[in-house]
Amino acid sequence: MSKKDTNIDAYSKALLDKKTEYNDELKKPKEEKEMSDAERKQAEKTLSSALDMLRRERGQKTIAEEERFYQEHKDDLKDMDEDFTTSSLEKGQSNEALDLVHAMLQDMSNDEEDEDEDVAPVAKEERPKKPKKKKEKSEKKEKVEKKEKKPKEKKSKKPMKTTTKIVLAVIFAGLVALGGYSYKVLIYNPQNIVSESQQKTYDKLVSYADEYGDNMMSDAEKLELLDLDADYKKLLDKQKISINEYFKEQTGKTYKQLLKKMENLKETKEEVKLPGYQKIMDLLNNWDTKSDTEKMAVVDMQSTYSSLSKDLKDEVNTLSTSKTGKEFMDLCKEQEELKTAAEEKAKEEEEKQKEENKAKVQEYQNSLASAQNEYNVYSQYAKSLEDDLAYAQQVGEDTTDIQAQIITNNQMLASLQQQITYYEQMISALQS
Repeated sequence: MSKKDTNIDAYSKALLDKKTEYNDELKKPKEEKEMSDAERKQAEKTLSSALDMLRRERGQKTIAEEERFYQEHKDDLKDMDEDFTTSSLEKGQSNEALDLVHAMLQDMSNDEEDEDEDVAPVAKEERPKKPKKKKEKSEKKEKVEKKEKKPKEKKSKKPMKTTTKIVLAVIFAGLVALGGYSYKVLIYNPQNIVSESQQKTYDKLVSYADEYGDNMMSDAEKLELLDLDADYKKLLDKQKISINEYFKEQTGKTYKQLLKKMENLKETKEEVKLPGYQKIMDLLNNWDTKSDTEKMAVVDMQSTYSSLSKDLKDEVNTLSTSKTGKEFMDLCKEQEELKTAAEEKAKEEEEKQKEENKAKVQEYQNSLASAQNEYNVYSQYAKSLEDDLAYAQQVGEDTTDIQAQIITNNQMLASLQQQITYYEQMISALQS
């Protein structure tokens, strides 16, 4: 026997020893190890996380997302026969995943059997043979399906190779780590935990929507929504979605829409205090008692009206219609036309008055000139009478007549002076 033959005998002997050891292991009673509750829960979490990742890769929703979708639309789905819950999904998917793992382990055991069967004939023929070709994947799949259909028979476990054990251990550790990571990232999320303050804010908003929907709130109470907005922004996204839907149901507006309305209401309340708004409302409230000139003052209030909010404009128009039969801007247009006509008429009258005054001035000036001339004449006559009185007194003549003439002349001068003063005043008044 050659050295080569010696090597073959040793190799065959080793294979026979390995097969003997393998057969001894098969004769030993099978030990079935039951999983504890903690191990089972961990395995279920791992499989659920792995399943969620697989569903995401396929473009499907995770189990938690589908359950949340069910909760949001449970009213629409309440008539469905199948109970769509996370537990039912996890149960069904977990069984499928466990069957898949069992099938993988069975394939690995079958591969080991094939290797042992291929090596056994070497001992008989005392020479190495080529290993048998592996069965087609379709045959293996058919074999696995048949095993799944038939009730599994209990048999002793076949010993696994060290390499196989290591590979399985690494795979299991990887699945556990991947499951834990997936659970933390996809299922457990601190952002989904509602804090006590968030719950209080949520409850306050629900109560606000209920009272608003019942028309039980004053304007001051309605404005309290503005104070809740800062806390609303701290709510979880799912709480915000729920609140908006509840507000839409109770008030006819979403939270955001109602918040905008309250902001406008606050602005309106502040504008009500403005002097310009109060001036418009006072004029309209007392419209019937105002003179034509006072009514025309509404023309100068158009800019104030334009600066008001829509709600206040509506209030002004409502009051204007009830008092004057016209909306405010139409009333302003009407009064502006009346004011323009009045101004034109006043201008015409003024021009006419100026012409009349001009004629009167000319008349007074003529009268003034005549009075002044007469005054000058009587002034000269007064000097003549004073000279005659002095001469008569010097020669001893009777001065009674002269003194009577002097008195009459002085009275005429005084009358002329009054006329002169009157004409000057009238001329001055007409020219101013």
